[in-house]
Amino acid sequence: MSDQPFDPDLYTKAGVFTKSYYRDVYPAVDPTRPDLSQAGKVTIITGGGRGIGVGIAIAHAKSGVRGLVLVGRSLDNLEKVKRTIEADYPSVDVLTVAADISDEASVNQVFIKVKETFGIADTLVNNAGVITNPIDTIGKVSPDVWWNDFNVNVKGTFLVCAAFLRLTTESSVVKPTVVNVVSNISLKSPSFSSYFSSKAALMKFTEVLQVENPGLAAYSVNPGLVHTDAILDAFTPYAKDTAALVGAATVYLSARQPHHLNGRHLCVNWDVEELEARKEEIESSNLLTIGLTLPS
Repeated sequence: MSDQPFDPDLYTKAGVFTKSYYRDVYPAVDPTRPDLSQAGKVTIITGGGRGIGVGIAIAHAKSGVRGLVLVGRSLDNLEKVKRTIEADYPSVDVLTVAADISDEASVNQVFIKVKETFGIADTLVNNAGVITNPIDTIGKVSPDVWWNDFNVNVKGTFLVCAAFLRLTTESSVVKPTVVNVVSNISLKSPSFSSYFSSKAALMKFTEVLQVENPGLAAYSVNPGLVHTDAILDAFTPYAKDTAALVGAATVYLSARQPHHLNGRHLCVNWDVEELEARKEEIESSNLLTIGLTLPS
């Protein structure tokens, strides 16, 4: 037996980019801060019916949005979240839409309803995703089973982003925001090659999304280790991050739209004030991107 004491922050510290780190909401990202107000804005959240999606929805309600669009497979789950938000934040208008984000027709129906209800949308948080658990190892797994994570996590996010861009262009939103919730791609867990590969693809997709759309603020976010039904058993003892922290980070990104992080990747545990202090260093390099600097 090891004499080393159990450290619940082991994985958090291993990937930290800032000196300080947090596992719950802290003052700089508190969604009730006046300077992070989302008053008058509309936020769309996919995967908004459970787990991290609920934390994101509540955070945006706290920030004062006028409208929330909750998208997910289970209308019952979405309606439960809607009732909670309407009870605590009666000024927020909540639209729930059951949809399969990997189906183009289903996604298009979501945005028809958004346009009919609100006319516009300012922020999109792509939280919906799947983790096929477990799958067989590469070489043994069925190609269809392996591809399912890409079908939802990558194709689904693409379809929602494309529809969101069309809506914001039509409604002339000055500078919309997209936040893509990814994962810790440094992990190399056997039998999860499709999941972590799909999340790595989303990080690169976010970089290209922003380059193609200079008027867009786009970020990929590692939500840390939150105790949800999707957490891998091996990481359960370390899952001390709160869904509220993930939500608060997405509010911060939507409200501030930090240029030094635009098109880049960050983890909700990192201290955003330290990141702000390093903005010149970040902007002048490939830090927080998948890009490689090749020799000339």
